[in-house]
Amino acid sequence: MINLLADFGWTLRGFLPLTRYPYRGERTSCPVCGSDEHEPVSGIDRRLKRLPTVTCLGCGLLYTNPMPTEEELGRYYRRLYRFDYQLSLRRPSARHLAKRSREAQTRAARISDLVRPGSRTLDFGAGSGEFVATMLEKGFDAYGFEPGENYGSHARGVCGDRISVAGWREVHAREEYDLVTSFHVFEHLRDPAAAFASCASWLRPGGLVYVEVPDAMDHLRSKGFGSLHFAHVVGFNRYNLELAAALAGLEPVRVVGATAIVFRKTGRTVNIDGIAAAGAALARDTLRSRSLAHTYAAHHMGKVGLALRS
Repeated sequence: MINLLADFGWTLRGFLPLTRYPYRGERTSCPVCGSDEHEPVSGIDRRLKRLPTVTCLGCGLLYTNPMPTEEELGRYYRRLYRFDYQLSLRRPSARHLAKRSREAQTRAARISDLVRPGSRTLDFGAGSGEFVATMLEKGFDAYGFEPGENYGSHARGVCGDRISVAGWREVHAREEYDLVTSFHVFEHLRDPAAAFASCASWLRPGGLVYVEVPDAMDHLRSKGFGSLHFAHVVGFNRYNLELAAALAGLEPVRVVGATAIVFRKTGRTVNIDGIAAAGAALARDTLRSRSLAHTYAAHHMGKVGLALRS
């Protein structure tokens, strides 16, 4: 009961505009390239709450700074995230399950020529389990893990012990998998470079990592600071996503979209400085091209106009 009251209190304060989110946090260097050089991007987010977002001058990554601590993020994702953003108290809705099942089929088709049925796969942040279930149906030896208690329990109900209710730091496999996938998860991690390194360590030689994250630059161009929110502690463009993977010995083999990329484990040295510079230049050009406040206002006025015409 005490935990429920505390969770409700956090969520309520999380919606009050012009106030800080209830976390302590800590100042941090860039979670990808490690640079301490950054510039402020915005002091508020899409809820008009105070949330400090900066851009790294070394690679262009967007990130929350001060960043929530590992403990604060862990508690939030285990017990609060699904309610805070989807108003889900226990189980995923039928609408959510149908949408995620369609997405899982599309994603599986994108890599159908890169991995053979029977290959061992691992879904990093499996959510309610649709991708693991889809891969099992297609004949793969599929597994996954999900830290969220409610969605992880649902996924176990669908896929059995193929799903672990655990965080990525608790997975200790070594060179067991042919493919590791992760869909809209890495933007939630305060240490994505370390997460890529773990993915590489779970792969057999020549194995693949397929990662999709939101395109932070595209969202800034279309929504302004309305694209920023507490759950996304980092924001990638194509180049700093490639950089985070390159630091783990992973090279792109298929670019599905700007920030949806299939990587292969090679261990070769790549031009890390060049990738970082490209990411910084893309972020700089995007942020200088328009006012975030103006873009935010235009985006929401457009939504109002659509609502009035419908």
